[in-house]
Amino acid sequence: MENLEPTSPEFRNNAIAIYQRLLREQPVAELSGGRYLLCRHEDVRWALRDHEQVLRPTDWSSARKPPGPFREFGLNNMIAMNPPDHTRFRKAIMRAFAPKQIATLTAFIEAKCDALLDDMAARESGDFIDDFAYPLPVAVICEMLGIPDDNHETLRKGSAAMLAGLELSASEEELARASDGAQTLYDYLHGLVTARAVDLGDDLLSLLLRHQQEDQLTREEVVWAAITLLLAGHETTTHLLGNGLLALIHHPDQLERLAGTPEWTKNAVEEFLRYDPSLYVLFRQTANDVRLDDTDIPAGSILILSLAAANRDPRVFDDPDGLDIARANADQHLTFAGGRHLCAGHAVARLEGQIAFERITRRLTGFELDGEPEAREGLMFKGYHRIPIRYRNRSE
Repeated sequence: MENLEPTSPEFRNNAIAIYQRLLREQPVAELSGGRYLLCRHEDVRWALRDHEQVLRPTDWSSARKPPGPFREFGLNNMIAMNPPDHTRFRKAIMRAFAPKQIATLTAFIEAKCDALLDDMAARESGDFIDDFAYPLPVAVICEMLGIPDDNHETLRKGSAAMLAGLELSASEEELARASDGAQTLYDYLHGLVTARAVDLGDDLLSLLLRHQQEDQLTREEVVWAAITLLLAGHETTTHLLGNGLLALIHHPDQLERLAGTPEWTKNAVEEFLRYDPSLYVLFRQTANDVRLDDTDIPAGSILILSLAAANRDPRVFDDPDGLDIARANADQHLTFAGGRHLCAGHAVARLEGQIAFERITRRLTGFELDGEPEAREGLMFKGYHRIPIRYRNRSE
């Protein structure tokens, strides 16, 4: 396939159609610069789970970032690490995601959803991202970390700048803003961690500090772990909620089906994660020479793993381009990655999605777009800056 460049605007704007063609004709596609694009579910799942032959491309990722705090984040970000550093970080962070810890969030998520929906119901129009999809997950991760409410907007700007800088297509200006955002978040969270160290509470920062010595984390690494959790803990869930509602608006039969059978909400969230994932691609690097189909991939090659394509592989999913909230194997999607890099917060994201969509479809109906959604640019993350909508209260 000619001119196959995932970072180009043409590819980003037509990704699904290109992935469909690649799945049919070229599931292992050699790109320029020693890169290979993997689209098939079987191949992507292998690359996520084979930790002997496939590693995180830490040096490659860091080399793209300008010197300074954003590069430091890349080197100290658990998601980008390989063992033994990844093992230390994940052990510390996973304490916060034990089932008992997650269960304590249910009442908080329910109350926050209800408060946001009360405001939405009074207006019957607005921007779903600003009105619901952003404030819910940011409130949850800040509650977990113990971050005061009055700093949410600062955190939003800093994290948005950093995530834009993570894109392969990031411009010099976006990388500079990412460095500024990383510095802002580091300074704020370093101060918060320092203060929390002398007054431990029940929050995640206190949990990390309590186990700092046992888990062999430095104070600086606690700060970087907090930034990683902040970014990963709200942005992708915001897009899960936004992408999910937009999918329902485009499939009104599924919206009413979900409203009439709320017991399917858990499965519906899995289908939203499959159908339009927040994270479109991940990156890996081969540790050894490998062969996939008829393609020899040398050691040291960069693998671009298309989660979006794998989630629509017709070898795994019947009618993969359709939305079906009752799909029997929806949970076979790869949106949360896998293996030792399985998303640490997947259970929290799923819980937020389940509570949110159950309450949204119970309270509101008649969803329609009230303008064109504003999509975020980039290949790695898929979501929207704005989704203008109209709706009615279901009781009317």
